[in-house]
Amino acid sequence: MLCLNRIIKNSLKFRLIITFVTALTVLVSGTYTYLFVLNPNILIEHILNKQVDFIVDDIVIDSHGKPYISQEDNERSNWIYLTLKDDIFYQIIDEDGGVFSASSNSSQPFTADNTPYNARTTHFTFTHHNAFFYALNRPLDTPFDGYTLQVATSLRLLDVFQITNISPISKTVLLVSLLSLLIVCFAVIATIHFMLHPLRRASEVASRITPQNLQGRLSITGMPEELVPLISAFNAALERLEQGYKVQQEFLATAAHELKTPLSLIRGEIEMLEGVNSKNIMLKDVDHISRQIHQLLHLAEVRESHNYAFQKVALMDVVYDVTHYLSRLAKTHDTSIQVHDDTKSIHLNADPSTLFILLKNLIENAIYHSPADIPVDITITNNALVIRDYGEGIDEQHMALLFDRFWRAPKQKISGAGLGLAICLEIASIHGWKIAAYNSSPGASFVLYTSPQGPENELTRIPT
Repeated sequence: MLCLNRIIKNSLKFRLIITFVTALTVLVSGTYTYLFVLNPNILIEHILNKQVDFIVDDIVIDSHGKPYISQEDNERSNWIYLTLKDDIFYQIIDEDGGVFSASSNSSQPFTADNTPYNARTTHFTFTHHNAFFYALNRPLDTPFDGYTLQVATSLRLLDVFQITNISPISKTVLLVSLLSLLIVCFAVIATIHFMLHPLRRASEVASRITPQNLQGRLSITGMPEELVPLISAFNAALERLEQGYKVQQEFLATAAHELKTPLSLIRGEIEMLEGVNSKNIMLKDVDHISRQIHQLLHLAEVRESHNYAFQKVALMDVVYDVTHYLSRLAKTHDTSIQVHDDTKSIHLNADPSTLFILLKNLIENAIYHSPADIPVDITITNNALVIRDYGEGIDEQHMALLFDRFWRAPKQKISGAGLGLAICLEIASIHGWKIAAYNSSPGASFVLYTSPQGPENELTRIPT
C-alpha cells in the first residue's frame, strides 16, 4: 500500500490519469444528478416540447382561416394518436376556451385537477380515467394568434419510454465513459512517454557526469518548453562547477610543479654541507616532502578523464612490468612477489600508464607490510586482481578510512603522504572498477574488481 501511494505521489503519469478519472467521474455524476435528481422532470418536459413541435408542423388553415389538423389526410399525425389514444392526446383551444380540434372526442380543455382552464399555465398534471398525465400549453404563433395547443402524455407511457430508451442510453453512456477512460489513460501514458523521452535522454547524460568528467551538458533539443529553463540552469551550474574545479586542479598542479625545483635545490645544498650531524634527517624530510608533491601531481593528473588514453591492454603484461619495476624494492625488504594467473590472458579496456600507477601503489603498499621471507601474492582471476600480504592486517576501525586522502594509520612506521590509495581509488573510478580491502588472516588483501558485478560476485570473494 505504501509502495502504491509512493508511486501515485511521485509519478506524473499516474497523477494525470487519476485527474482524468476524477474529472470524468465528476462529469458523469454531475450529469446524472442534474438530469435525475435536481431536474427529474426535464426529460418529461423535453418529450412534451418535442410532441408540440411535431404537431405544429402539421397544422394547416381551413377554409375559414382557422387552425386545423386533418386526421384523415395526415397519416403522420393520425396513426400515433389512434394507436395510443388512451395515453397521448392533443387539442387546439380557441380564444373562448373551447376545444376547436382534438385527437380524441374530448370537448373540454385539459386543466390541472380541480383548477379552471388557464392558457397561461405552461406545465401541469391531471388525472384522466384513473391515469396520471403530464400536460403542456403552447400558444400558437401568427397567423393563429389567440389559439393554444395542448398536449398530454400519460405517466405509464413515459415509464415505457424510460424503460425502452433511458435505460439503454444510461448503459451506453456508462460503456462510452469507461471506453473513453481507457482511451484517455492510454493517450496520457503514450503522450507522457513520448514527451519525456528527451528528459530520459538528458538523465542518461547527467548520470555520466562525475567530478572527473564535468564536460557533459544536457541538450535542450526536443525538450518541452516548461523544462528548458531548468535544463539551462543546470547546464549553467555545471559550467560554474567545471570552471571552479579546473581552477582548483590547476592550482594544485602549479603549486606542486613550483615546489619541485626549490626542493631539488635544497637537497643539493644539504648534500654539499660538511660537518652537519642532522644531514641525513634533513635529506629524509626533503625526500618525504618530494614524495608528497609527486603524489599530489599524480592525484591532479588522474582526476582528469581527458588525461586517459583507453585501449585494449593485456593485464598480465602490466602486472609483469610493475613487478619487474618493484623487484629491487621487494629485495630491499627481504621479500619477493609471486604471481598466480588463473586466466587465459585477460585483456582490459584501460589506460596503461594509470593502470601501472594503480598496481604499483597497491603492490608497493603490500611490500612495505609484508614480513621478511614471505612473498607478496598476486592472483589474477577472470573478474578481479587480488594483492595479498601476510602482515599484521588492517584494524577493523580503520577500514572505512583507507582510501581517504592524507589519512595514515596511527603509529605508521612507513613514511608516506597518505595519498597512494586515494590515487588508486581515483584511477579505478575513472575506469569503472572497484577496490575493496579485506583482512585475510593473516595479512590483508586488496582486490581490484574489473567486472561490472563488483564485490557482489561470489567468485571474487577472498579466501581466508
